[in-house]
Amino acid sequence: MIRKILTALTLCLSPFVIADDHMPRSAVVEVQECTLKEGASPLDVAAFGAEDFKQFVADNDINVGAYLWEAVAVNPPFDEADFRWVMYYPTWDDHYKLREEFLAKGGAMYAKFSTMASCGKSRFAATMATGPALEPTQEKPLIAAVCNLNEGLTMQDAMGFVPKATALINTSMETEISSFVWTSTVGVSGFDYLTIFTGETSAMTKMMNGVANGSLFQAFAKAGMTPVAECITDLHHSHLMVAPE
Repeated sequence: MIRKILTALTLCLSPFVIADDHMPRSAVVEVQECTLKEGASPLDVAAFGAEDFKQFVADNDINVGAYLWEAVAVNPPFDEADFRWVMYYPTWDDHYKLREEFLAKGGAMYAKFSTMASCGKSRFAATMATGPALEPTQEKPLIAAVCNLNEGLTMQDAMGFVPKATALINTSMETEISSFVWTSTVGVSGFDYLTIFTGETSAMTKMMNGVANGSLFQAFAKAGMTPVAECITDLHHSHLMVAPE
């Protein structure tokens, strides 16, 4: 029962990303998994991102949005990182501009970051929005679900299901969340797509309470909505560092 609820919830919150915080309707996302060094906290790194990294981005006229995802409850095999440094670019050109400016001018900034954390190699995905655009929120819960399509189904099935499911969640729970899907991944494999959903804390807790008490699952059953994938759900706490333009 719980797996069915989470799977239904995940799909409601699915497909291609980024309507939140005025992100572009489609984008390239870069993720680095990071480990904290002794004495450092996610809040320390988020403050660095909101000050030093934000200033670097502004000084060099780089179009990027940046978030720190603090790991709260994450399933294997992605449970080793303390946090994820997540950046959204309107295009690949913006990614390479940041890379070039960082290699040329980012030495001092990187040295400061390295006193707090170390990160692995980047992974990339394509994202597209499937939920409503939300106002920027400095901190918020974020659920990421690693999904594999049911046998015989395709991403078209998921993409057809998601907008209706997202609308159902917002209507039945009297809340407002945004939903996303990451696909076309580079540097990571083992799943078909990643589903993201997020919103203000009060909105997210309404949805999560609906999962816990079964009312959201009942709403899906009443609407005749059948999940199209099996998903493993993780919880993060998202910190806004650089708001996208």
